[in-house]
Amino acid sequence: MAFDLREIRQFIRFLSDTDVAEVEIKEEGRSLRITRATAQAAPVPPPPIIPRPSPVSFPAVALPSPASFMPTTNAEDGRETTVAITAPMVGTFYKAASPESAPFVKLGDVVKKGQVVCIIEAMKLMNEIESEVSGRVVSIVKENATPVEYGEEMFLVEPS
Repeated sequence: MAFDLREIRQFIRFLSDTDVAEVEIKEEGRSLRITRATAQAAPVPPPPIIPRPSPVSFPAVALPSPASFMPTTNAEDGRETTVAITAPMVGTFYKAASPESAPFVKLGDVVKKGQVVCIIEAMKLMNEIESEVSGRVVSIVKENATPVEYGEEMFLVEPS
C-alpha cells in the first residue's frame, strides 16, 4: 500500500521548516523519498588558461666602454683625422649637468681620456659619459636634450 497524497503533503510541510534536503521513509512495505531542490549557485567557470610565453633568449652583446669611439681616417695617408664618441646606450643626451650649468665641453675644447663629456639619461638615471680619447672637440653632433640611440655619434674629436 502506497502513501496517500495527504500524507506526502504533510511530510513536505514538515520538511519545509527544516534544513533537511532529502529524506527517505520506509514503513510497512511502503517507501517514500522526498528530495528538496536547493538553490545552487551558478557554476563558476574555470579560470581561462593563459599560455605562458616561452622564455626569450637574447644573443650576448658585448657592451662598449663608457663612450665608444669610431676613428675616421684620411684617405690620402691613412692617418686618423677624427674619432667619433658614440652613445653607449639609448637615452636623452645632455651637454651639461643641469640647465643652469655650463656644458661639459664646447666646440674647440681639448678633452683628456676619462674626462666627462656629457650625460645620457636612461630610465631616470643620469649616466656620465667619459671620453675614450684625448684630443680637440671638432664637432658636437647632438643637440642638447635630444634622444640618442646606441652607437649614435655625439662628438667628433681630433686625437692629439
